[in-house]
Amino acid sequence: MRRPRGPYGPPLVLGAIGIGLLGLGVWNLWRELSALVLRWGPLVAFGQITLPALVVVYASYRLLDSSFNGSERWRVVLFGVAGLLLVGGGLYTTIIVRLAEARAVGEPQYVLGVMSGLGAAGGAALGSLSVRSERDARQAERARDNFELLNSIIRHDVLNSMMIVQSRAEFIEEQAEDDRVREFAATVLTQTSGVVDQVERTRAILQALRTNRPRLEATDLRATLEREVEAARETYDRVVVDLDLPEGPLHVRADDLLGDVVGNVVSNAVEHNDDAEPHVEVSATVEGPGGDEVVELRIADDGPGIDDELKDAVFRRDGTGLHEDSTGSGFGLFFVDTMMGKYGGTVRVEDDEPRGSVFVLRFAAADPAAESGQSVADAVEVPA
Repeated sequence: MRRPRGPYGPPLVLGAIGIGLLGLGVWNLWRELSALVLRWGPLVAFGQITLPALVVVYASYRLLDSSFNGSERWRVVLFGVAGLLLVGGGLYTTIIVRLAEARAVGEPQYVLGVMSGLGAAGGAALGSLSVRSERDARQAERARDNFELLNSIIRHDVLNSMMIVQSRAEFIEEQAEDDRVREFAATVLTQTSGVVDQVERTRAILQALRTNRPRLEATDLRATLEREVEAARETYDRVVVDLDLPEGPLHVRADDLLGDVVGNVVSNAVEHNDDAEPHVEVSATVEGPGGDEVVELRIADDGPGIDDELKDAVFRRDGTGLHEDSTGSGFGLFFVDTMMGKYGGTVRVEDDEPRGSVFVLRFAAADPAAESGQSVADAVEVPA
């Protein structure tokens, strides 16, 4: 049994309120049983008074066992007292007015007991929600600070180190007389350039995740898809990626991270494919009347597919991947879902036939001749 955590004053106060309401219920039951012949009525009234009171007593026990600190516990109690006074006090004031008008008021203690218990229980629940909401806000603030720290580390430490490695590799490539050494130096330069590019992309992604209103413009989806498909063909062995696009311009409302969005989905389709020669089909269609057109991008694979209960979970940050044995963090698809929301678009998963999955991304079509740099608030919401 876990040892209760202090301070104990707030749970005791809240528990005393619940016990007091229970006492009021017992007193009202005794009073009615001695005055009435019918027995079930007083028992029902007793239940109506004691049920909220028991909820308040249970809330005091949970408060005693919670991780809330002293000020947070007192806030829960204050909310409970405020609820009791607001509901019970308002009703009591009404009863006083009725009595002042010389009107008969039957069994005021019964109504006061029921409503006061409900007010106290509701107030304690709201107090707990208030504390948890504030804790979540502080946690989000700490996460933002951690993002800033990570961005700073990437911006300074990693990039500075890569610059030093690049300069040394360039010197070796220029001064070395051995072809083998120059080849190694060229490889180092290529790899460090890739690291620098990835760092810059990571910085852009971190910035995009922190921005609620990104600057959107007409982005060439055709060029983006051709580039990402070619990258997938070069990166993965024995993968077949087919690209089927309509004739004419194909622009969507997005930003310079569109390639990362598409690339994450294509990479996911390949990496989670259990076939010896994975096959991925990338296609796009334009729907809707002129001015309100929607571009639907479909990325289909012939892998094991995704269970129905996981189709939404794969987009969550704490997702664990697509298979039971997967250990991925789920960040890639979380990033895709987040960015599609910022674009005013949608993303979903469907089953493919005879096997596999289809990721469906829907973008608002854009006209390159129109004014660029729209905010997501001005973007047309794409129907799912």
